[in-house]
Amino acid sequence: MDGKPEEQILVDIGNEELNPHDNTRRDFVANVSHELRTPLAIVKGFAETLDDSYEELSGKKRREFIGKIRKNSDRLCSLVEDLLHLAELESPSHELRLEPGSLSVVVRTVADRLGERLDLNTQRIRLELAEERKPISFDPLKVECVIENLLSNALRYARDSSVITIRTIFDEDPKVIRCEVQDDGCGIPEKDVPHLFERFYRVDKGRSRESGGTGLGLSIVKHIVELHGGAVSVRSELGEGTIFSFSLPCGS
Repeated sequence: MDGKPEEQILVDIGNEELNPHDNTRRDFVANVSHELRTPLAIVKGFAETLDDSYEELSGKKRREFIGKIRKNSDRLCSLVEDLLHLAELESPSHELRLEPGSLSVVVRTVADRLGERLDLNTQRIRLELAEERKPISFDPLKVECVIENLLSNALRYARDSSVITIRTIFDEDPKVIRCEVQDDGCGIPEKDVPHLFERFYRVDKGRSRESGGTGLGLSIVKHIVELHGGAVSVRSELGEGTIFSFSLPCGS
């Protein structure tokens, strides 16, 4: 064999246009590395300080350092769990466990659980749920994860929000049910809206990390909904709040 075919192969492999997934993979690895680096550095730094200067530190300082280590360890655990969840959802072999059920029941379950995190003097969750005349087929644990992510997102980022409304609606097409999570907070800048379901995208990077967000929640939401054959969307206006929504097919 002469050298021409081999040379052509080498040229093709080096052509990034023929390997579009390589760029996505590199970006993903870079983002994961960046997200892991900060909490790991904090844990390492405070652990080394405790180890080297334990006797010299006051009890208050020790507790403060241990609190920082615990907080950032929790952040690392959340990030790893979300990464594993996302990898599972993206696996070609992943299958949904579809069961007949009620979307309203799942909404109430999540609202009751997360409602315990509210400051009842300033916040409340309002439910506006459509009547479901027959069961809908979906994976209950996955859809619960979707609603929990959207509601947690509203509780975490909707500054000055006083009411979070979760509603279910049958659109003009009775074969589709839509769920909306609406807050009356500060809204999201228009330039950020198209990117909200991208992995690791944050509107306010510093505030998001401080509040414990991994930057993967909305991407997980998108994957789960699309696995069900549904779609996600978001509408927002500065000063008027934000509405995240997803749709699920109801069957025939």
